Formats: sequence, C-alpha cells, structure tokens
Amino acid sequence: MPVVNQDKFSSELSKPTVSPQVTSLSYAMATLGASLMDGYAHIKNKCYQLSRKYFEVCEREEDGADLVSIEALQACILITYYELRGKGFARAWMTLDRMDAPDPYVNGTLKFQQTLPPTQSKVDLEERRKAFWVVFIIDAYASVRSGTTVAIDQSKVTTALPAPPKIPEPNQPPMPSLDNAQLLYGTDYISSFAGLVLMVSLYRRSLSHVKASLEPDPTLGGTGYSFWEHHYAIDKDLKSCTEALIGKMDAQELMNDEFALALNMNLCAIDIFLHEAAIIKADKDGLPQTLITESNNRCSEAAMRIAEGVSLIQKLAQPKRAVFRQMNIYCMWPVCMAMQVLNRQLSANNDNSELGHTVGVLKLLMSGIEDLEDVSGHWVDSISHIVKRLEDMDSTGLRTPHLTP
Repeated sequence: MPVVNQDKFSSELSKPTVSPQVTSLSYAMATLGASLMDGYAHIKNKCYQLSRKYFEVCEREEDGADLVSIEALQACILITYYELRGKGFARAWMTLDRMDAPDPYVNGTLKFQQTLPPTQSKVDLEERRKAFWVVFIIDAYASVRSGTTVAIDQSKVTTALPAPPKIPEPNQPPMPSLDNAQLLYGTDYISSFAGLVLMVSLYRRSLSHVKASLEPDPTLGGTGYSFWEHHYAIDKDLKSCTEALIGKMDAQELMNDEFALALNMNLCAIDIFLHEAAIIKADKDGLPQTLITESNNRCSEAAMRIAEGVSLIQKLAQPKRAVFRQMNIYCMWPVCMAMQVLNRQLSANNDNSELGHTVGVLKLLMSGIEDLEDVSGHWVDSISHIVKRLEDMDSTGLRTPHLTP
C-alpha cells in the first residue's frame, strides 16, 4: 500500500524524540515487511503488538493531538490491512471503526481527514489522498470477504485520483476525480495504485448494479431498474479500463509487473461477477438463449485468463512470488471466482476430453490458492466443496492432464 512518503517518514524517524504515532506507523510497516520476507516471520507478531500498543498510547492522550495526525491514520490503515489478511477479520473492522466510527464518510472525504489541519504541502495532500483511496480499496475487499455492502458511497466521492509515485511537478496536470478517470487513459499518469482504484470502482459499480436488480422497491431497483442498460454501460467501461491498464501486455510483461498481473486477474473476476448476474437475469426473464450463451462464454474466457495468471505467478522467482503472498487479499477472490465457473462447467459438460482439461485447470487454480497462503482460511473454506468433488473424481480413476506452470 503506497500510503507513506518515504522521505517524510525518514525525517520523522530521525528526530531526537519520535512521536507515538510515528512509532506505531514504523512498527506497522515492519509487521507487513516481516510477513513478506523469509526469515523474519518470527518477529511479525511482536511488531504487530507494538504497533497497536503505540496507537493506543495516542488514543489515551487527553487532547488527542497525536491521534489527529496523518501518521496515526496511516498506522491504522496498515494495521487494518494486516488484520484483513489473517483471521482477525472482526478485529480489522474494529480497528477501522476507531478511525471513522460510526459513519466513515461525510461530504466526499473520510471524517478523520476533516480533523487534520489545513495544508498546502503537495506531499501532505498526496499522502491524504492516498490514505483515502486505501480505505476505499479496503472497504471493497472487506465487502468481497464478508458478502456485505460497502460503507463508502462511491457516488459521493470527489477526491482526486492518486498521482504517479513521484511528487507531481508544477507542470503536471492535476489528477481528475473518479468520474473523469477516462481522461487518464492513454497517458503516463495512471500509476499501478491508481489502476487498483479504478478496478475497485468497477467492482463497486457491479455490486451496486446486482443489488439494485434484486431490490423489490421500484424506486431503488426492482422492476423499475433498467438492468441491461446498466449492464452494458459497466461492461463497456470494464473493457475500456482493461485496455487502458493492461492493453496488449504479453505474458513476459505481466510477469515483470506484479501489480498489472494482479489487476488483470481482478478485472477478469469482475467480468465473471457481472456476467453471472446477466445469466441469472436472462434465465429468470426467459430471454433468448443467445444472451445466456454469450455471458457463459465471457465467464469461461475470464476464468481461463485467471488460470493463466496463476500459471505466470508460479513461474516467478521466489522474491516476486512472495510479493503475491503479501497481496493475497487481492488475488484469492479472482482465483475462487474462476474455480466456481469451472466447477459449474464440470456439471454441464459430458465430453470426457474437455472434462479432463477442466479438472486439470481446477487443480492448477487449487495450487494457486496454496501458493498464496490463505492464512484466514476463508477462501479455502469457500472452495471446499470443489476440492471434495475433485477428490471424489480422483478416487474414480479419472485421468486428467498434468498442467504445469
């Protein structure tokens, strides 16, 4: 999460007396670093406990001056991110609530950010923008994990998109808002982090679209909701965003850019999510079979692209594979979505040759889940019925192709 300005953080650490919020932030960063690097796992929990300890020191201050700082916000974000990756999902929500309870979002910014002192510093402003967007992303992935709605209303977001890694120069154009993100397409101003924001915004739109189509109240959705108009609008934007972020990157280029590879897998998962809703809607309304076939094909193609992504990850050298374990909350969902699609194909397909290939791809995806190390256990549980099915098929002696990365 590129939420901390390295030069500014180093300057804070070099002061004779380091504030508790900066200390909390430093231990939060150490926690994530220890969870990523081989040989440091034994200090991970200690760093985590110290980060929470110093954050609580800020909370106990009478005037709350240390708590109302960008460093405290950043520490809270990184602690939450770490907790979301593990079994402390409920604790992650509580940590985030300490920053923004009970309503995290007012007038286009996080409530916490409204308490920060005014600043004209480009460094400070960019850190604040990135802090908002990280919470925006975490909120979406918590929704994926829990199956609940998102807390932040995307329609009210006015915050400018995050700038490229280097501090913007005076001659660099200001970053647009999310509604005008298409202005960045074809430019050099879309960073990997901004790409993640755009991808998450498409997931949020798809989620709102699906929920609106199920809403019985016509004023909110239901029979008065123009499902196909919204479906095709999101689908069009999804294609444009994919073209802008991924373009025609080949396998080697994707392997050289782990963020692009993760983005591509997630965009494929959104494609599946959107078209699964279309299949259900077309079937329910008795629409032509061609609509269902088209959406089924889109789901199958997206699932195979996700499998190709898993194969590329498994070809990476160990340091880069470790990066994907650090980003596993962004990769587990697409892999599981692909497995669900292929599992349905097993039920619908009577061709033994294709059946064997589908099982082989499913096993490749299963190995991807193992490589990503689902510490939380949530994603492994979500595909346990598929794993059981594959085990039963193995016991019958079904021969499947051995798919290597």
